[in-house]
Amino acid sequence: MQRLFSSFPSGWPGVGLLLLRFVSGFTLLLQGIAYALNWHYMRLDALVIAVLAFLTGVCFLAGIFTPVVSVLVMLGTLVFALSWVPAPATNLFESKLVVLYVMAIAIAIAFLGPGAFSFDARLFGRREIFIPANTSSQKS
Repeated sequence: MQRLFSSFPSGWPGVGLLLLRFVSGFTLLLQGIAYALNWHYMRLDALVIAVLAFLTGVCFLAGIFTPVVSVLVMLGTLVFALSWVPAPATNLFESKLVVLYVMAIAIAIAFLGPGAFSFDARLFGRREIFIPANTSSQKS
């Protein structure tokens, strides 16, 4: 899992990545909720997209498994953009430009990583390595 992350920038770059994750995650979360409001009338494919949008939105907000989630967001929005699933009654992705923006943000997050303000940084981030002194060579 460590190979999926390039770095965990902190400071202003980390805040920028947090903002990107927040904007796209909140949008996906609301789109998932919009789908869920009409769950009685949904087909299986729309239900899968609804759950995918909701879960990826939550994962983006928290910064959990960000590179994998970014790829899922990219694929899910592509499926939605090609109209392979029906749109919910309240559709945040009504404009194809919004779909393009969410895909672009997901690609940027996949390339840049989650940033220092994420659970990924806590789980897979920088570690301080302690190397104990070699006591056997000092005894001789």
